Amino acid sequence: MNSFGPEQPPDPAAEPPDDAAPTPFAPTVPTRVTIHTGPPAPATAPPQPGQWLQDQPYGASPHAPYAVAVARRSHRWRQLLLPLLVLALVGGAGAVLFRDRLFGDDQPAHPSEWDPRVADLVEFVQTARELQWVHPVYVDFLAEAEFVALFDQPQGNQAADATAGLYSQLYDAFGLAVGYDPTQGDATVAAITTLGFYSPADDRVYVRGDLITPAVRVVLAHELTHALQAQHFDLAGDGADDLELRAVVEADALRVEDAFRATLSAADRVAADDGNSLAPEAAAGLSDVPWAVLEQRDAPYVLGPMLVGDVFAAAGNAGIDELIGTPPTEEILLNPWLHGTEQQDAAVTLEVPVGTIVLDPPQPLSAVAMLVMLDAWLPWRQARGALDGWAGGGYTSYQRDGVVCFTATATFDDSGTPFANAVAAWATASGSAAAPTTVVNDVTFEACKRAVGATAPPPPVVSPMQALSLEHDVIALAGDGPSLAQIREYQCLAGTMIDDPLLAPLLFNEILNDAEQALFTWQSTIAANECGVPPLTQRP
Repeated sequence: MNSFGPEQPPDPAAEPPDDAAPTPFAPTVPTRVTIHTGPPAPATAPPQPGQWLQDQPYGASPHAPYAVAVARRSHRWRQLLLPLLVLALVGGAGAVLFRDRLFGDDQPAHPSEWDPRVADLVEFVQTARELQWVHPVYVDFLAEAEFVALFDQPQGNQAADATAGLYSQLYDAFGLAVGYDPTQGDATVAAITTLGFYSPADDRVYVRGDLITPAVRVVLAHELTHALQAQHFDLAGDGADDLELRAVVEADALRVEDAFRATLSAADRVAADDGNSLAPEAAAGLSDVPWAVLEQRDAPYVLGPMLVGDVFAAAGNAGIDELIGTPPTEEILLNPWLHGTEQQDAAVTLEVPVGTIVLDPPQPLSAVAMLVMLDAWLPWRQARGALDGWAGGGYTSYQRDGVVCFTATATFDDSGTPFANAVAAWATASGSAAAPTTVVNDVTFEACKRAVGATAPPPPVVSPMQALSLEHDVIALAGDGPSLAQIREYQCLAGTMIDDPLLAPLLFNEILNDAEQALFTWQSTIAANECGVPPLTQRP
């Protein structure tokens, strides 16, 4: 035992909870509203699993937790209904977006003046962000039917259907889904959950709603921030792996939206939250979307605020400008305490196997995608620990003899053994034939569509993005400027709690009854003792 806690915490089965006992600490986590980006053009290739998407419009909002309205948990966390980013792809022959039918293609690049309905928001965003508008942009307020129609997918495109089938196999190869149609599935999620978006290609903001309600104004604060960002920075990303840039610009917009929402009256905040919440009947339409697919898309909205909040507190808007201009690596997004240190992803060269048909050409491998893939089947601490010392990687996917596969190589500063062991364990758990090989600090593996009978991963008690948020909050308990040793100790605490089958279901409950509080105290104190940190108590 260590010196921080009691020799043994009180056994909740043996002792009733003491009214004077401290209430268990419940970590604070960022809230999100599922305002997605769209609309997608009729797809010739669905979005890739495991890698991040390019050429996307921008949009999201953290307020009014976008979950089943009757099951909301204040502003702590929503259920596993997570933002899905919609890839704006090149349309097939004869395909026309609803947007083009509605507005035509002869609109000027931007209006001569702002819509008076958004004038105060324009001024607020400019002031909060400390950037001047270069020119006004169009803001299109669309009625429900018009907005939903933006996400309609064309029917009867055999080439698009065939490509969707290939990417469905790729989701299977990652062990994330079985039989998922990414084109129709992503369009369905977008149509159900999107409340607004900014399209860099059009330099326009689109809003779901033709009335200026508090909910619409909250959405506009976020989307106008993206429009302002686009006038000062290149938001195009660098191609296959743009998570780093997207995480920063989304977190920046979330921060400005936070500031705007704080200016609303209490009644308007409630109205905005209610208006931006997903009704139960709408949530039912998302039941066929694999949780792991949605989880990957949520990453920018979870990882970005962890870093951006710290940077803004230290350096204000100038610090955010620098982050957008020089986005952090994924390693820093996963470990924001590394910000300010030299972190550079190594270039890893992959060759597509001879005799195959390329789906995704060689490109950088996403560490976050690997985390989601591994955590879908493994304990959190094993999946998270597998990325320690991440130094970059490469990825490519292809079709061989009618079967879709991908090859990934990850390189590490030190030993790649933990990652190799995790991949081997993932293969066993998910039913994949992948077998990692290690050369010095490089780990390479090929994974293909799994055999008939393979299953999708079970829904997690604590999702990967929830786990990262909790980890960040728990590390904050170490105080300002924690040492690497302290960070590791508190990471141990967070991971031990997440992997505890008794404690995990309580971690994101807004309210604990007496028995749950006693169990929380018991289990979390054991975890704290094991990791060498003080037991958790209620925050002051």
